[in-house]
Amino acid sequence: LWKKDPASLKDEDYKNFYRKLFPMDPEPLFWLHLNVDHPFTLQGILYFPKLNPNKPVNDGNIKLYSKQVFVSDNVKDVIPEFLGLLKGAIDSTDIPLNVSRSYLQADSSVKKISNYITRKVADKLISLHKKDRKSFESKWNDIKVIIEYGMLSEEKFFDKYQDYFLYPTDDGTYLTMEELKKEIKERNKYA
Repeated sequence: LWKKDPASLKDEDYKNFYRKLFPMDPEPLFWLHLNVDHPFTLQGILYFPKLNPNKPVNDGNIKLYSKQVFVSDNVKDVIPEFLGLLKGAIDSTDIPLNVSRSYLQADSSVKKISNYITRKVADKLISLHKKDRKSFESKWNDIKVIIEYGMLSEEKFFDKYQDYFLYPTDDGTYLTMEELKKEIKERNKYA
């Protein structure tokens, strides 16, 4: 599915593919279709799963392929650690079939791939936040652990996403830091 043009796919195509990969899991919250061919080649689909606090987190939820040949389900050096909770598949012709951990740590294209994935995840989250804030807020409790971990561990992710992080208020709404500052200023205007 990741080899196809994202514009030609429907939501149901992504959901069916997810059910094939992870048949026992509930439907994903949303997904990100990766497709880049310069300065490296990378295609894939990453799913944001509904997290189950009673189920242990497994490694190997993202499958790594090279030229559509399965390489590994250990992608710790290809994607940032905070995205290890995501599920899906990534395929890159820039990763050799016989990868070793030391090779991945030393390869510059792997670092570029990791940075690209971090940026695309931040872009996707920002896009969802802007496009349908209400829907995004309804998924916040399922994805905030990924976002919080990313902001703590990846400076580039923090820089890109910090203006969109949501803080819960005592009345059950969510506000960004800028909205929160305005709200506090407004409440204390006459104090």
